[in-house]
Amino acid sequence: MATELNCAKCGACAVVCPVFRIDEREVLTARGKMHLLTTTLAEQPSATFEDLFSRCLLCGACEQVCPRHLPITDIISEARSTFSSFYGPNGLKKAAACTALSHPGLLAGLVKAGISLQRFQSLPLHSGLRFKLGLLEEKSLSAAPQESNAPPPQEEQLTASLSYFSGCVARHIQPSIAEATQTLLSKSNLPPAQIPADQCCCGLAAWSAGKREQARELARKNILAFSAPSLTDAPIITSCASCSSHLLAYPTLFSEHDPWHGKAVAFADRVREFTSFFDNKLPASPCIDTPENPKHPKQRIFYHDPCHLRFKDKGMSTPRSLLQKTGVHILEP
Repeated sequence: MATELNCAKCGACAVVCPVFRIDEREVLTARGKMHLLTTTLAEQPSATFEDLFSRCLLCGACEQVCPRHLPITDIISEARSTFSSFYGPNGLKKAAACTALSHPGLLAGLVKAGISLQRFQSLPLHSGLRFKLGLLEEKSLSAAPQESNAPPPQEEQLTASLSYFSGCVARHIQPSIAEATQTLLSKSNLPPAQIPADQCCCGLAAWSAGKREQARELARKNILAFSAPSLTDAPIITSCASCSSHLLAYPTLFSEHDPWHGKAVAFADRVREFTSFFDNKLPASPCIDTPENPKHPKQRIFYHDPCHLRFKDKGMSTPRSLLQKTGVHILEP
């Protein structure tokens, strides 16, 4: 850890830190946290110490500009692993969320309960929960192609050409995302992706909260879920930037001597981030403004860069390239 904390104290992290922009306290920057971890305060973290570390978004902006390429998000996650179970101002909510995400059945039950609250208008008019529950969709992902583990009817389909990691959002909260992904595959002249029923949360929430072993256990479950003979060599696409980022990082969760490390490497090699995958597969829309079709109006849209894409190679270019193929005009800030 001492080598990892060899911070240059240049302050580049402060310039890009979104938290520091809101609350201009030096201790909230990556430089401030790296310093705290070298002091005796880190040996027995106080509630104040834990609160300061809970305010990091783990967006990765600081890592991108760090001249010494420190693994800052990993260092902060490791520090959090030593904290009390309910650290930070929203400790109880965080612990409850990690519990729900690690148990798909529980998460599905909570989603159904939320839909019931929404349907029967059981919440006060001005409740903030109304906005959150507004994201929930009643359609189940069980209707998606090949959701079950039952063998396909035709022998030539025994080996899948694609598999799909739906993630918690597309599987439980907004199944229309999974449906749209399958539609894009069809428009790209590709077969429907197989969706292993045993997959679970990618584990990013657990890893971010410092629950390292829980994150490893979720990784093991997903590696096994996608290791069925019919899926062994199939690329794994996912429509969530956070999920794809963490799935690609599975090898870092296990030491090189751990028997799961090799399995994690093989799994990560199959992961395909959504925009990169479809940018190479989806043809341009015939409605794009071209010399042959100069009067077709372009729809103007704002696009928000997910942190887990923005600070990765081509993470800003491939989504824009894919959107431009649909004929839209992207409005940049």
